[in-house]
Amino acid sequence: MSAKFTHIAWQQTNVEASEKLVLLKLADLAGHDGSVSIALADIATECLLGEFRLADLFTSLVNKGVMTKSHVETRGRKQIHHLKLLAPEGESVSIPVVSMPVEQASAPIKVSAQNESSAPGWSHQQLNLYKVPANRRDDVWQSFMQESNPSPTMNINRLAGQLDNWLEYAKQSGNLRSIVGVPAKQQSTNTFPSASTRRKQGQVQGESQQYISTHELNEFVVPEWAQQPLAFSRLEIDPNLFWEKFVVYYKARANEYTSVTQMLNKLRLWIVNEKQAEDRRKQAEERRRQSYQSNKSVDVSPSEEFREFLRGQGKKPDF
Repeated sequence: MSAKFTHIAWQQTNVEASEKLVLLKLADLAGHDGSVSIALADIATECLLGEFRLADLFTSLVNKGVMTKSHVETRGRKQIHHLKLLAPEGESVSIPVVSMPVEQASAPIKVSAQNESSAPGWSHQQLNLYKVPANRRDDVWQSFMQESNPSPTMNINRLAGQLDNWLEYAKQSGNLRSIVGVPAKQQSTNTFPSASTRRKQGQVQGESQQYISTHELNEFVVPEWAQQPLAFSRLEIDPNLFWEKFVVYYKARANEYTSVTQMLNKLRLWIVNEKQAEDRRKQAEERRRQSYQSNKSVDVSPSEEFREFLRGQGKKPDF
């Protein structure tokens, strides 16, 4: 590649767009003296041109004095064109060199720690919900980062959940008022509780402060928050099998990052639907038994038996 002739190609103003593209390609292949030997088929595809159109552009560039064409050599089935790019006569070509100032290059890069950074844009909506003034957002964010100390690679959705939990706790304890600059009505602990302490306080403060991902649920292990509804559901199906079906259904869908309360409500809805399905199956079985006892001497066709089976599944056969 010749930087000199590439610079000259960019300075050309009396050529068309396709001609400049070909000129830049030739400059990319040229030597220090501007000489280049190529076959039309080698660059025609890269320049989005046919070989005949490329040959016409060579002729046009030669006529405009941008380059010269000495001869054409045949090598096997290829024709090698020997060209030479020309520099402007009587003008010295200066290639611009971009260099970084010494002061700027040697200046150390300043990296802010997490607990010293400003509040990101996605957190402004949550901070506004807790009535944090715009001039105090950075202070609240830095207090959150110091007390919770999240991982630098944590997902933004999880970090937003932790921020919401921390804001709620700081509001209830009065720490948020002190950070914002409003006198607190009650003074409580000055530190954000650990993860184990927050789990213990979750039953008192509400399970809605805990967040889970549906794709992280384990279909073979029933969590603590789901054990009580399953234990008192009185389902005929095995609770572990029912939990496995529930988790597999939500893992087959798009991942949801939701609170434990919302997930618990979905589980309870599943339990209600399963109990209703069990009741329908029992009623269909009872109807089938009574029909069999009252019509022992009457033969029932296979199609009628199949329709009765579908009714037991809660469906309405129309055939």
